[in-house]
Amino acid sequence: MTDERIKQEQWYVKELIYKINNKTINKPKFQRKRKWDILPKKENTPNEQSYIKFLFRRANTVHAITFGQYTKIGNIYLSNIDGNNRINAIKHFIDNPFDIFPEYLKNLENIIDELKINEYKIVKEIKEVFKTISYQEIISIKYTERYFKEKEKENLYIYIKCKCLIIDEEVENIQKKLKIKEVDNFDSNVKINVNIFEGYTTDELCKTFEDINKFNSHLTETELLACRLYEECNFKIKDNIFKSELQKHIKEYYDNKSKDEVLECYIYNIEENEINAYDFIVGFQNLCNSKYDIIEKTDFTGLSLFFKLYKVIYKDVDKQYIFNTKNINDFIDKITYSCEIFKEIISIIFTDKINEKLFNNSCKKKIFSLKKNNMFMLLCSIIGFKNKNKTKSFIKNEIEKTILYHFMIHEVKDKDKREEFKHNDSISYEAGGSFLDCLTKKLLENPESISIKLSQDNFKILIEYLYSENNNPHERKLDNGNYKNDKRRILKFYEKTLMFYYYKQKMPTNMLEYEFSIEHICPNSSDWKGELDKDRIGNLIPIISTINSSRSNKHINHYKDIDKQNFCNFIKDIIPSDTIYNGIISHKNNKPLIINIQDYNNMCIKNEMIYKENFIKCIYNLH
Repeated sequence: MTDERIKQEQWYVKELIYKINNKTINKPKFQRKRKWDILPKKENTPNEQSYIKFLFRRANTVHAITFGQYTKIGNIYLSNIDGNNRINAIKHFIDNPFDIFPEYLKNLENIIDELKINEYKIVKEIKEVFKTISYQEIISIKYTERYFKEKEKENLYIYIKCKCLIIDEEVENIQKKLKIKEVDNFDSNVKINVNIFEGYTTDELCKTFEDINKFNSHLTETELLACRLYEECNFKIKDNIFKSELQKHIKEYYDNKSKDEVLECYIYNIEENEINAYDFIVGFQNLCNSKYDIIEKTDFTGLSLFFKLYKVIYKDVDKQYIFNTKNINDFIDKITYSCEIFKEIISIIFTDKINEKLFNNSCKKKIFSLKKNNMFMLLCSIIGFKNKNKTKSFIKNEIEKTILYHFMIHEVKDKDKREEFKHNDSISYEAGGSFLDCLTKKLLENPESISIKLSQDNFKILIEYLYSENNNPHERKLDNGNYKNDKRRILKFYEKTLMFYYYKQKMPTNMLEYEFSIEHICPNSSDWKGELDKDRIGNLIPIISTINSSRSNKHINHYKDIDKQNFCNFIKDIIPSDTIYNGIISHKNNKPLIINIQDYNNMCIKNEMIYKENFIKCIYNLH
């Protein structure tokens, strides 16, 4: 049995740098990626500059950096257990001190600017010589001329030769700033306290990492799971094609994790390395992100989406994850099924052809406003429906209603009223943690609860309220004689959606190939006396662009002369008859004038009812 002991040492910075450069220190698989900013962005946010300033003041790390010691091919190596950000900050400072303290170069750069060198490229190159210099190089400079020669930059030195004495003096000032109390070199005087765990297994070092960090508010649950699940490898993925795809995303994850790290990092080898439970969840979520863009990549804010899902589905009575062959493969099936269903739902709500043509894809972007916990609840519900053997069409319809209601209530401007509507929205939540766990557990057992409050009447009430809230009658002109609201109002999601569902129901597929634009039944350029809203949805129709541009501000019956595709026949319940239109608006002298505001509003009310009723019939399968 190997003796276990914790050895405490003190190194100078230069000893740490030597070990890093000789690759005798590495960053283990479970260690998180460096996170510190280089320069302070917010108060009390960890950053490299602040840490290096601390080392200048104390000349000691105070808190120990922790390593695990192991032997490989007869050589002794150290695996960094704690202190990765601090190591990165120190190495960055030694390699590029002016990345950390760019302000130290300000006076020197001003001197170079005063030389009035005409070529910008030359000025930039001279500044780069100083900007990219290492700590050892800047500290060692005695004469700038000699340094430029050593760097084979004589061609640049000739431009600054006339001010070499001033530059030498400024370099000396910089050197003082880069020394402890302006005297001692940083790398040979700052001490690093080190704990080295000797004789410990990798699993024990994982546990050490967890123990050190579990009360650290800067380490998220997902990051801690990297060590907790390190040894969880007792499962087999049955689908070899899936496994091959998964491994590519696991490798990509660790490759990205190793970028910009100063320590030698773990690299996943597809041929040799096992897949542990952490690799599986992270890789699977990233794989799904590549196939279904609504699934975000694994994030490290709290617990990531797929960890949440696995936890709620397979958690045992002790609230521990159970990773075995049965659960892993069952999870693959459930998630793949749910993502495919979700993809089909998005296609129903945001059919690519009509959406891109009619609304410039603006509605489809709305789907990306769903938050992690919204997706958590929706996917749990789909899985719950699958467990109950509900048909795909049934599942899609229930989720479709849920998503549409959720998006629509967020367009209610009145805060109190929005909160009132939220009572019917099962994926709006105020609390997290255990409350959300209980809610998602309920959705797995009773998925119908996702949409149980979404009755036809509740949808109608919401739409009618949105109609009233967005109908803003106003005088045509301002006091100064200019038109008020002359530009078209940007359509809201609910308005686009109602029109969208109307067109999906009314239009033959071949009609959806055309370019569309939003047309005002009573032209946008119309005048009126009194108050009305020219942009209310009842006065709007999406129409083939060529028909719209040809009509301009002419009478509505102009459509009959230019509609070669017979398009208007499909939306004749929205387009008013000539008799009704003539009672609303006059086109004398080629200038449209709304002459009857009451009849205008009646037309709008009728059309808004058609949009609303058609939408309700679509999502409740009443056609």
